[in-house]
Amino acid sequence: TTVRNPHGIHVRPAAAIVTTLADLDAEVLLSNASNGRGPATADSLSRIASLELQKGHVLEARFSGPDADKAREALAELAARDFGEDWRRTRQPAAAASIGRRLDTPLDPAELPPAADRRAVVGVINRSTTRPTTAGYRPMSPKEELTRFTSAQDEVDQFLTDLAASSPAAAGIIEAQRMLLADRELQHGVVGRITAGFSAVDAVETQLTELTRSFDQFADPYLRERGQDLRSLRRLLLLALTDQPLADQSPNTPCIWLLDELDAATAVRLDPRLCRGVITLTGGSSGHGMLAAQGRGIPVLTGYPAADQFPDGQVVAFDPVTRELWPDPNDALRAELERRNALRTESAEHAQSHAHEPAVTRSGVRIQVEANVASLDDAVSGAREGAEGSGVVRTEVLFANATSAPTVEEQADIYTQIGRTLNGPVTIRSWDPAADKPLSFLAQDPEDNPALGSRGIRAMRPHPELFADQLRAILLAARQIEARLLLPMVTSPEEVVWARQVLDRVRLDMAAPELPVGVMVEVPAAAIRAADFASLVDFISVGTNDLSQYTQAADRTNAAVRELARQDAPAVLDLIAMTCRALPGVPIAVCGDLASDPQATATLIGMGVRELSVRPRMVAEIKAAVRQV
Repeated sequence: TTVRNPHGIHVRPAAAIVTTLADLDAEVLLSNASNGRGPATADSLSRIASLELQKGHVLEARFSGPDADKAREALAELAARDFGEDWRRTRQPAAAASIGRRLDTPLDPAELPPAADRRAVVGVINRSTTRPTTAGYRPMSPKEELTRFTSAQDEVDQFLTDLAASSPAAAGIIEAQRMLLADRELQHGVVGRITAGFSAVDAVETQLTELTRSFDQFADPYLRERGQDLRSLRRLLLLALTDQPLADQSPNTPCIWLLDELDAATAVRLDPRLCRGVITLTGGSSGHGMLAAQGRGIPVLTGYPAADQFPDGQVVAFDPVTRELWPDPNDALRAELERRNALRTESAEHAQSHAHEPAVTRSGVRIQVEANVASLDDAVSGAREGAEGSGVVRTEVLFANATSAPTVEEQADIYTQIGRTLNGPVTIRSWDPAADKPLSFLAQDPEDNPALGSRGIRAMRPHPELFADQLRAILLAARQIEARLLLPMVTSPEEVVWARQVLDRVRLDMAAPELPVGVMVEVPAAAIRAADFASLVDFISVGTNDLSQYTQAADRTNAAVRELARQDAPAVLDLIAMTCRALPGVPIAVCGDLASDPQATATLIGMGVRELSVRPRMVAEIKAAVRQV
C-alpha cells in the first residue's frame, strides 16, 4: 500500500499498527519497498518507525501464522483509514503548524495579546536539563534491577496517563509515548541488558539512546524530530529510577525555561501566565514540544546552543522573531523590546482594520499582495485577510491525499473554487514533487540527494501526459476565473520551451485562449541568467525558500546551519536584485517566506518587486508594511 499520511508512518500511525495487530496470532513483517529498509516486526513500534516510511513510499507486508488472513484484512482496513490519522479535515501548507494549533491553548485566550508567541520577552532563567543526574544510583542484583525497571515503567505510564487526561488536545501525542514505553523492542533491549548484568539506569540509557540515534539518521526533518519522543521517555524513566519527580518543578514566579530540548510532556504543562518563554539548546521548528508551546501562546527560541553558558537565575531577554538573545538586558534594551512588542501589537490591530484596502506605497506604487495557497481553507483565510488573489497555488499539497492522479475535472473544480473564494487572479504552480512533498500517484526512484535531483519541472519531463492533464485543468478553470501557470524549479530556458510546447498543443486541442506563463526563480543559475528567459515568460516569481538554501548551501530545516539559510542573506538579495535588473518590463513577484517578512518589504519593493504572495495570515500585515514604504 502507498502511504498517504502527510508525515508518513511516524510514532502515532506506527502505534495504530501495533495496537491493531496485537491480539492476532500472526507474524507480520513490514518493509519499506521505496527505500529498502526492513523487514521489521509489526509488534515493535520503534522498529516500524525506523523504516522511515514517508508520504508516497510503499509499505510492503508479509503475513504468516494461524491468523495471517485476519492480520492482512486488519492491516488493509487500517491503511485505508490512513493508519488512524484524521488529517483530511483541514489541510494547511505546513502540516506541523496545524498540529501545533490543535494542541492545548491557554486557559483564557483573551489574556494573551495578539501574536503572543511572537513577543520579545525578558525573564530569569529556570534551568532544567533533560538528562537527570544518576550519580547517586546504587545498582543491585539483576532480579532487583528488573523490579526497579518495572516499577519505573508503571510510574511513567501512570504519569503519562494522567497527563493525557488533563490535556485532551495533546492526548494523541502522549498516548503514542505510552505505546513507545510498552514497545517490544525497548522492553527486550532493556531487560536483556539488565539480565546480562547492567543496572536498570545503564540499560535504559543505552537502549533508548540507540533507538533515538536511528531517528536522528532520518533524512526527513519531521521524522528526525520524532526522536524527541524517545528522549522524553528516557528522561522520565531515569527520573523514576532515581526517585526524582517526573514533573519539572515550576517556579511560582514568572521565568524563562532553559531546556536541552522541549518535549510535549513538558510543553503541555507550561503555564502561559508564569512561563514567559522557552529557550532550547537543540531541536528544530517542528518538534511536538515547540509546537505545543506556540499553541499556548508561549514564545520559543529553538536550537540555540550558546545559551548553555547561562546559569540558573541568569536574567536574559530574547526575541523569537529576530532570534536574538541577550544576557543581562539593561534598561535601554528592555525599553527597546517593549517598543517592539507594542509596535507588533499595534501593527497587527491596525493592519486588520485596513485589510481589504489596496496596498499602495507613499509614492503611489501599487503592490499586489496575495496569499500562498495549499488548501481551500488557505483561500478562505487569505480572503478574510484581504488577499488579492493567490501568487502560488501549491498543487502537490492541494492533492496530497490523492492515491491516483486527479482527473482534469477534479483539478479544474478546486482551482475554480480557489479563484472564486479569493475573487482575484490565481497563479497555479504545476506539479512540484520533492522528497518533502512527494506525489503518491507519481512513482519516483529514491535519490541520494533528492534536493538536487528530479523535482519540479524536471520531474514532469518523463511524464508529459500527467503534465498535460494539469494544463488542461488550468485552461478549463481559466474559462471561469483569471488564472496563470507557474513552472517550478526551472534551471534553463530549454525547460520552458518544452513546457510551452506541451501547453500550446493542449491549448489548440481545447481551442483555449493564451495563458500567462511564468517561472520560479529558485535555482541560482536561473537568477544569474535571468535575461535568457525574457522572451519566454510573462512574469517571474522568486521562491526564496529554495533560492536561499541553494545559494548558501544550507538546509533551512537544519538548526545547525539555520543562520546560514537566512532568506535575507546578502547573496540571496543580490540574486533577487539581479533578476529584477535583467528583466525590465517583466512583472516580478516573490512568493517565498521572505515575502511574509514585513522587515523585507521595503527592500523588495526597492528592487522592483511588484507582487508579494505571502502566508494567508500575514496578508494584512504585509499590506500595512507596503503602505509605509
